Amino acid sequence: MFYKYLVFALTFTFFSVNAATAHNDKNKGPEAAELKRKTTVVTRAAKAPVLDGYLEPEVWQTVTPATNFVRYDPHNGMPSSQKTEVYFLYDNDAVYVGAMLYDTAPDSILTQYGSRDSGENNSDMFAVYLDTYNDKQNAFAFMVSAAGVQTDIKFSQGREDWNWDAVWASNVKKNEQGWVVEMKIPYGAIRFPKAEVQTWGVNFMRVIRRTREKSYWNHVDNSVEGFVNQEGRAIGIEGIQSPVRLQVTPYVSGALNHYSGNAEVKSNYSHALSGGMDVKYGINDAFTLDVTLVPDFTQAQSDNQVLNLSPFEVKFGENRQFFTESTELFNKAGIFHSRRIGGTPLFRGLVSRQKEENETIVENPTISGLLNATKLSGRTRKGLGIGILNAITRNMFATVKNEETGEEREILTDPFTNYNVFVLDQTLPRNSFVTFTNTNVSRTKGVYDANVSGLQLRFADRTNNFAIRAGGNLSQLYGSNIILRGDTLAENLHLGHQYNVNFSKISGNLRFGLNHHVESDTYEINDMGFLSNNNEISNSASISYNFYQPVWKFLSWSNSLSVNQSMLYAPREFVSMNLNASTNVRFRNFMSAYWNASFRPGNAYDYFEARSFPQVYIKPSAYETNAGFSTDYRKRLALDASSGLWRSDRYDQFSWWGNFSPRFRVNDKLLLTNSNNYRKELRNIGYAGRDESKNTIFGDRTVTTLTTTLSGAYIFNEKTGLTLNMRHYWSRAEYQKFYELTRQGGLLPATPERNGNLGFNNINYNTFNIDLVYSWRFAPGSELMVVWKNAIEERQHEIQKRYIENMNKMLQAPQNNNFSVKLLYYIDYASIKNVISA
Repeated sequence: MFYKYLVFALTFTFFSVNAATAHNDKNKGPEAAELKRKTTVVTRAAKAPVLDGYLEPEVWQTVTPATNFVRYDPHNGMPSSQKTEVYFLYDNDAVYVGAMLYDTAPDSILTQYGSRDSGENNSDMFAVYLDTYNDKQNAFAFMVSAAGVQTDIKFSQGREDWNWDAVWASNVKKNEQGWVVEMKIPYGAIRFPKAEVQTWGVNFMRVIRRTREKSYWNHVDNSVEGFVNQEGRAIGIEGIQSPVRLQVTPYVSGALNHYSGNAEVKSNYSHALSGGMDVKYGINDAFTLDVTLVPDFTQAQSDNQVLNLSPFEVKFGENRQFFTESTELFNKAGIFHSRRIGGTPLFRGLVSRQKEENETIVENPTISGLLNATKLSGRTRKGLGIGILNAITRNMFATVKNEETGEEREILTDPFTNYNVFVLDQTLPRNSFVTFTNTNVSRTKGVYDANVSGLQLRFADRTNNFAIRAGGNLSQLYGSNIILRGDTLAENLHLGHQYNVNFSKISGNLRFGLNHHVESDTYEINDMGFLSNNNEISNSASISYNFYQPVWKFLSWSNSLSVNQSMLYAPREFVSMNLNASTNVRFRNFMSAYWNASFRPGNAYDYFEARSFPQVYIKPSAYETNAGFSTDYRKRLALDASSGLWRSDRYDQFSWWGNFSPRFRVNDKLLLTNSNNYRKELRNIGYAGRDESKNTIFGDRTVTTLTTTLSGAYIFNEKTGLTLNMRHYWSRAEYQKFYELTRQGGLLPATPERNGNLGFNNINYNTFNIDLVYSWRFAPGSELMVVWKNAIEERQHEIQKRYIENMNKMLQAPQNNNFSVKLLYYIDYASIKNVISA
């Protein structure tokens, strides 16, 4: 009953503050924002500027500059400490931005190099944001550092796509007054409406790194929800047309692979030569078709593998560029996980069941072969976004060999499969939208198909203070051989559903949220989405109070409280309740710190750990707390550190962990970062297996995990650099005793007399990865990449106590070394046409 009273108290507080904040918020509506919206006039250039870091007066000073920047951080709302002038021009081919960033101490301008798209390093920055459809929700960002490093980002309804890449030009140069930026953004790099007279949303940003000051031309209030909606306006662009947007990027690649763990009948060496291309075609002014033919993802960054003792699948991020760039439209409903495309073959884990006793597995591929993938995306002038993604994977087979006859045969592990995503997304005023999403997986060989449809909507009030978001999904599985949570089902149709409702106060110092989320026990999206577990109803309430202006010794300070309650969908059984609190501060010396606490006041009822629904495991009450700090990254030596503990009394369980991550900037070209995470779990109780009588056995184990990473970057200049990512993960689970899980969810000591031989094995697990990448952007959009990847994965039953001994033994395990070279060359039809015309 306690949580009901708490939810009531929070709800009463939420609505009582509504009246108190209404008067203060009434002037923050769209009408007030429009009055604060600055306007800059864009002028047609008499001749195209030369990007040489010098603002020629006869070219740039034909237009009135945008000035009077306003601080965003720190001291939001105050005038910028340094003068900035931004000039905006255009012609038939591109828009041009020139900026004079005055500085009273030009020798103190920071110029650390970074990789392309690395964002804000320890360097001054300048950026332009172009909302070409003037919808206050979607924008293109073009950023350049004082070292000349480019970054481009696509903004879409509050989301930032850092993987989006455009081809544009820039140059920077320091002088006695500060530094100068010149940009050329071709029309082929952006999208804009087909109209004689254009009005664009626009904003400009400047970062003065030595004082960590960030300012915008049009003031961005950090207490108001949203960023693009707080932009200014650019007028005066007339008579421009979107060019034929056809860009082709063919590639050739070669790879040499050595794996030391192959059987004697198979060579340890292999090689591959391949070629293909990516094609971008602008169907019209708004829509773009992206195609990748015979893709090669050999150089994608390695996954961070872990020891998984939970009943749920580990989710890995997407590292393949085609599926990370311009896919923000496909992810709004939460039913699309691109790693399913070309992921683990569907029946790979069943090969051992299908082979005969005298057969051994010779080869069992871990990923499915992707033949091609296509994206069509864009947004009309009236704000309707349309997205279509389609990908095809080929048949995959495992090879088994008869030890007596020597004959080999193939076992199907994944049939020829078509993956499709279709999205309709209508933008509405005040960051509101309505989105329909459908995902479909169609397989051959008589294997089942999957379909999920979802509708999501968001509406904000006129003051941009309150918002409601709601949505629902319907999942359907068709045919036989349905793979559902690891079991094979002989059903012709399997239906499930999910829905959610959220009401929040989204602006101001005081904010709150109420959320209700339901997933049926038959809801399944894992053929193309990701869902750890279904069969859940959850309710939560949160309240926060944030100081956006300096207070006491803090530059900013945020605090929050929340309560979460969950239960099963079927049957309606209580699962757990948690109370959470957190605070996060940033001091005036730019050091930041945080503290979090969580408390589970009563039992939690876990219906998944036993791997045998509806068998329950009753977890006792517990609490957790953690804290950390981060020092000022402007310093050559900076440090991130954190520590925490978790405690539950009934079984005397205790865990603690710590992180120590120093980072050292050797100079403006070399940065090294080391991260060390240690976690010790005493009396970690969880599923171990089944005994001879099929009783569920839980183990009391000590789990110790150490993760060490070293990342570094040596950037020669703004076009070429060398990056290193090295990670060693070592986790060991050592069983101390065993329990039999009772039907009521309790634990009884397990004995050999009652449960037979309880020889469940300890686990000593290691993964080691090195990714060393040299990249050279030798021409706009064109790149040469040389990559060396080393990977070791070792799992054994003998526990290693000492780090050096464990490392020595791990390095003796089979390892995979891959050396690859990939050359991409960017060809732009518009550029070729201009050269021919000239």
